[in-house]
Amino acid sequence: MTVLKSVTLAVVMWCTMFGCSLDLNATSTHKVYVALTGDDLNDGSLEFPVRSIHRAQALVREMIDAGLQGDVEVQIAGGVYHLAETLEFGLKDSPPGKLQVIYRSAPESTVVISGGFELDNWHRNGTGAWEALWRDARQKSAPQVADEPSPVPRQLFIDGVRGIRARHPDSGYFRVRQALGDLRTEFEFDSEQWTHTGSVHRMELALLHDWSMSRVRVKEIDVEKSIVKLAERIGGPHDFFRINGFEKEPRFFLENSVSFMNAPNEFFFDRERNTVQLVLAADENPERVAITVPRLETLIRIVGTEKKPVRGIRFFGLGFSHSSCPLPPGGYGGIQASYFENRLISGQLRKLDTETESTHLRLPAAIEISFAEDCGFSRSAFSHLGGGGIYFGRQAKNCFVKSSRIEDVGGCGVMIGETLTRKAPLEQVDVCHGNLIEGNKISRCGQVLLGSVGVWVGIASQTEVLSNEIFNLPYSGVSVGWQWNDQPSGCKQNRICNNRIHDIMLELSDGGGIYTLGRQPGTVLLGNRISDIPSNHGRAESNGIFMDQGSSEILVEGNVISGVQCSPIRFHLAGQNTLKKNQCFHLPGVEPLRFNNTPKANIEIIDNLFRMKNPKETSPSDDQKLPLKKTPETRF
Repeated sequence: MTVLKSVTLAVVMWCTMFGCSLDLNATSTHKVYVALTGDDLNDGSLEFPVRSIHRAQALVREMIDAGLQGDVEVQIAGGVYHLAETLEFGLKDSPPGKLQVIYRSAPESTVVISGGFELDNWHRNGTGAWEALWRDARQKSAPQVADEPSPVPRQLFIDGVRGIRARHPDSGYFRVRQALGDLRTEFEFDSEQWTHTGSVHRMELALLHDWSMSRVRVKEIDVEKSIVKLAERIGGPHDFFRINGFEKEPRFFLENSVSFMNAPNEFFFDRERNTVQLVLAADENPERVAITVPRLETLIRIVGTEKKPVRGIRFFGLGFSHSSCPLPPGGYGGIQASYFENRLISGQLRKLDTETESTHLRLPAAIEISFAEDCGFSRSAFSHLGGGGIYFGRQAKNCFVKSSRIEDVGGCGVMIGETLTRKAPLEQVDVCHGNLIEGNKISRCGQVLLGSVGVWVGIASQTEVLSNEIFNLPYSGVSVGWQWNDQPSGCKQNRICNNRIHDIMLELSDGGGIYTLGRQPGTVLLGNRISDIPSNHGRAESNGIFMDQGSSEILVEGNVISGVQCSPIRFHLAGQNTLKKNQCFHLPGVEPLRFNNTPKANIEIIDNLFRMKNPKETSPSDDQKLPLKKTPETRF
């Protein structure tokens, strides 16, 4: 009886605070208010809002503990909310039954949840650049291991514009003249392109492969012999990731030397002096702009348990910005789609990653969700992120991202699924399923690792990627599957439909507007409009749709592909697939379909239209009807 009285009293207190009925069966929406003018000692009412989202979360937990009977809405007033630590959501935050907890912006307000802090107290140094102390009372640092990368600023944002980590050349790339030694850690450069001066201490090299890139530290530059020696290996575990494994003279650029600072928005971290240096345009002053440095890798993490998922947590109308992406020990040996090799440390292999059960890792995401159901984001913005955008991981089911904007992201915009097929009890397949990515604008991903994609679907089922606009990407728009053979996996019945994918493959090659891997029974690519893909930059082609190794049991129907410099559709070691009622506009001398090590008999071709297009002819736009009867054309 005492326990019952205590619970009842708690419910009465909450109902009184939020103006709700004392009826325990009531289903009215309870509200908690957050404002930067509030105080975390307040009760969270409209008149007395709390100041932090963390405090609002604590109030919601107390309501759930008291026997919540209705939905909860946490309404956040306009402003930038800087997080000192990741917002962690677990089972304590999960409302009972089918109730929901919604974190949303106040009407007509702009809310940004930031994982960074504003760097101030700038002054001119002796070189004319702006300079600020990095660590002060707000930034306590732990002792660092010698020669081991530390959480120093690798990203910096100036009034919402990504700063340039001091780079050489300022735009474009240098070329490797010749790979040397082990073909992984040494090469000759062209001294006519650039002549090195100054220190290589903490200098970093980024080298581009066909579909990925590596970022490693520079060990030495021999000026007399024009040789660069690297502190870590280039590329992932396979031999073809060697320096000359793709292009004979691959592209590279250098970062993080004070000698490279010569253009507006370039910045450099001076570890010895513990300062950040920044070049701004002549008419700009750091006192008049917000200069934000990320400090959190992940802003929001939602995690339940294998036996009980978190459910019913949603976000509406919020902005998420400023996540960090530190260089891991051993550097980035790029593999594909923002995955990289888990490197040897001190001669010992690192433990298998608990998420992938593999020796590869992925970039951290600003939003990490696993063991969760019915959680998601609507009308939100994800921008200026160091790592990935949103990751739906293990046992994420019926989660979503809708009507949102995802741009300026270091890795992939959205990732769904894992890189392995897990077995549940009774040998049932247990993978992410039923997740929805709909009506979003996704652009400028891959700002840290160029081989990242707009939407990546790994080992997952019943995923729907619908009616998104995906554009301005260095590599592929949508990638589906993660198995380089046609053996059964948990990847199946995914639907990539009615997306507008354009201006992709801008830096790398061997990808496409839509890229597929592995056997995927029931997967459908339907009604997508894919255009404006330049000629390949590396060894392999870039295509509108590229069905890579093992791709099979996939229906490709009603897609329109135009403005592609290479073949609109390409197959490589692909299995049985169906092409039906697609319209492909190809250039003179370019095959509409290209078969690489794929028997033509594997592809069932039904009532498609392939029309040769004049290079000067504009591509069909979304509001133009496609000319279906002009010649020359071929029907299958």
